[in-house]
Amino acid sequence: MIEVTLVFTVAASLVCFVRLMRGPTLVDRIIAGSVVGTMLFALILLFGLFLEEPMMIDVALVYSVLHFADMLIYAKYLGRHRRVA
Repeated sequence: MIEVTLVFTVAASLVCFVRLMRGPTLVDRIIAGSVVGTMLFALILLFGLFLEEPMMIDVALVYSVLHFADMLIYAKYLGRHRRVA
């Protein structure tokens, strides 16, 4: 069952990665990057379950903290450089 979930999560990540590369605006690309990062967090957890390796939970938690900091940096960048129409 974990294998099926891994396959579907990878497929969803690839769809979001396409949006990341082809997004029409910067905001679309940032949102797609956030979704890809969240999917990667889920993949790390699922892969840890698949391998029965509890240390992968720690790796996933560290990654999620770094991803959160990354999203804060993007939000601050958008707040400063966004044009008012």
